[in-house]
Amino acid sequence: MDAEEEYPIRTTAKAFQVIEGLMELRVAGVTELAAHLHLSKSSVYKHLDTLRRLGYVVKKDDVYQLGFRFFELGNGLRERNELYRTAKSYMNNLAMTTGETVSLAVEESDEVVYIYSIRSGTTDDGKQGTRAPLAADVAGKAILAYKPTAERETLVSSADWMDESLLAELRTIRDHRLAIERGTTEDGQNCVAVPIRDTHDYPLGALTVCGSTASLSGKRLEEDITGLVVSAAKSIEVALPPDIQ
Repeated sequence: MDAEEEYPIRTTAKAFQVIEGLMELRVAGVTELAAHLHLSKSSVYKHLDTLRRLGYVVKKDDVYQLGFRFFELGNGLRERNELYRTAKSYMNNLAMTTGETVSLAVEESDEVVYIYSIRSGTTDDGKQGTRAPLAADVAGKAILAYKPTAERETLVSSADWMDESLLAELRTIRDHRLAIERGTTEDGQNCVAVPIRDTHDYPLGALTVCGSTASLSGKRLEEDITGLVVSAAKSIEVALPPDIQ
């Protein structure tokens, strides 16, 4: 099903097709982008020109690229997030203490979105800006494990990915109050995730620490780092305003 059949306002859907296509190509002319999206050149040109006039696309010679207006929107959205504002300083300290990549993830539309990542002594921002299905990510599982029973039951009946094996895994995560993910040989990453909860025990997000299997394994992963992540998550929970949504 294409954008014109699936969405009520076709022009809006097509505009975002153009935006995402330009993101994939990074820099492109009208002809290249139209071929990439299987859209007409006239349609693509009109959308690009409109986005350029609005300041969301930059044109240089005959090629286009996304502008930093999108960065302004994303950064502004994050800065208004109370969980991010509260957690940031604790995360920076945790990154300095562990020397590993520390990330904050929140739930959005059955996915987990990483809104902040930091690793001390490097400009590598880890998973920041990425998203993944809740059930396929260590932070997502930590969040799912603390969903109220009614919400989990709704997911069981409506989401095909919520099967018995996942439910059993979520029960284990809740019993231990954390999730540990051991990476494959290919990705070489181990992670620990701890939910950050409000005063009603509802998961607002998850705090993670990830590192290579060489530096994050055995006792250091299961006891040392885990203890630090749990402590940091508790400190964030205490510092959160009581009316956070």
